[in-house]
Amino acid sequence: MNLIILAIVLGIVVIAYLGIFVMQRATVKKVNVLKDRKAQLMSLKVRDELVEGRKLALTGQSLKEYQNLESRFNDVKNNKFLKIDQQANLVLFEARGINFIKTRHELARLEAMVDDTEQTIHDVRNGLVELKKINEAHREAINELKKKYDELRKRLLAENFKFGPANGALDQFLKQLEADYDEFTRLTEAGDHATASDIYEQLAMETTQMEKMMTEIPPLFEKLDTVYVDQLNELAHGHDELVAQGYVFPNDTLQQELQAIDQQRQQVLQLLGDLKLKEVSEQNGYIERRIDTLYDMMETEITARQQVMKNAKTLSSDLLRLREQNSTLAIELDRLSQSFQFNHKELETRRVLLEQINAAEEQVNHNDDLLESAEMSYSELRAKQEALLKHFSEIEAQQIDIWEKISGLEKAKRSARQLGGEYQQEIENIKHAVERMSLPGLPATYLEYFFAVTNELGRLAKSLKADQVDMDEVQRQLNIVSADIDTLKEKTDTIVDQAALTEQLLQYANRYRATNERVAAASEQARMFYERDYNFGKAMDVLGPALDSVEPGVYEKLVDSYMRRKTPLL
Repeated sequence: MNLIILAIVLGIVVIAYLGIFVMQRATVKKVNVLKDRKAQLMSLKVRDELVEGRKLALTGQSLKEYQNLESRFNDVKNNKFLKIDQQANLVLFEARGINFIKTRHELARLEAMVDDTEQTIHDVRNGLVELKKINEAHREAINELKKKYDELRKRLLAENFKFGPANGALDQFLKQLEADYDEFTRLTEAGDHATASDIYEQLAMETTQMEKMMTEIPPLFEKLDTVYVDQLNELAHGHDELVAQGYVFPNDTLQQELQAIDQQRQQVLQLLGDLKLKEVSEQNGYIERRIDTLYDMMETEITARQQVMKNAKTLSSDLLRLREQNSTLAIELDRLSQSFQFNHKELETRRVLLEQINAAEEQVNHNDDLLESAEMSYSELRAKQEALLKHFSEIEAQQIDIWEKISGLEKAKRSARQLGGEYQQEIENIKHAVERMSLPGLPATYLEYFFAVTNELGRLAKSLKADQVDMDEVQRQLNIVSADIDTLKEKTDTIVDQAALTEQLLQYANRYRATNERVAAASEQARMFYERDYNFGKAMDVLGPALDSVEPGVYEKLVDSYMRRKTPLL
């Protein structure tokens, strides 16, 4: 038993020893890797790169950046490399013991020191590269700016006529750019690249502004110095020529407006001399709108003159046509007034329209006088002409309306007579048709309606024979008679059908009179309604149910049979 325990203890000791041995070997291996990284960093020729950086002749902020890089590298070379060696020896020493946690902590610290040193050397080298790039960029910028300013100076001298009053300000602006450029060159040559960079950004922005102004100013100046001047002169000469030709301009203040525009133009030239290009562009737009307004005014009058000439011919022909129409209306109204009544003020309307035609002609003549005396513009006359033309259209429409109403009177009268005759014939036909039925008599209500329609026809005939026929009244009577005759036909059909059906029902009832008391009594009552009262509908109402009581459905069968066999009365 003791041997077993001893063997177990020995096994544990062996395993622990092997574990310690393996961890020590792994730690040593990691330390050697870190020492190799440190050796590689030491082999870099950073010192040579710093020596090359000194040749840039740095000053100011650039020199401070260089000195910071050099200081950081000296710290690495003189301190950090030594501390890495010391930390590596400490880790190797700790690895011989069994305090694994402390060993792991010191190893992590060593790795962090190597990483920090590696990053520092990386930053130093990159910083030197950036300083070199800035140095080269600034030297290239010096050459580019020099060329650009030479070109701007040449252009400003060669094309000074294109910039007008802006020449002085542009020259001053360019001089300031060149002064800033000299300062930029001095700082670059001295190696103060950081300060030079700030000046370069300002130079680049102002140089772009200079180029933009030299592009925008020529077209702005050309408008102010040439285009607007030519347009103002053209407007002045054009206005004088049109006035000499007889044109009149309403509230003519063109000369004052031209002077005001020219004063504004001169003020804008001063703005251009101060390089206030945004304000110049805005003011130019306002000047253009004022000039366009004047051109539009003159164009309006030129166009109006052409339309006035055209409208004058139209007005003349329209007046002649309206007078002829009115005269024709007068003749026709006088002729028809012998035979017809006029209920819609046709005579008065025709006279009013003639007065309007006379007044319109006076207005046309007056407008022409105003134009000849240079008291009216063509645009004003055109507006008056267009109002007259619209009024002429309204007059013509009213005269045509009157003509259409009266021109159909005689035809309407003939048609009314024809219809009256036809309605009279229909009354006669109804009367003969009823007589042929040999009825015992006719209901009083039917006779009243018949004679009422006959009287209406009489009144229609009387109206048509009047010395002055009122066609409105005639048409009203025609409408009444037409509707009443249709109603009379319906009433006649109803009476004839009821009388015929009553006769058939009485004949059919004879089959049951001897055997059925109800049928016998109904037959007597129905015959009384038929022969004495002439109430054929009531007779059917009495006899029909009595027959159905002895022979169901016979009443409807007899009615259907009659309706199928009947022939039209008229």
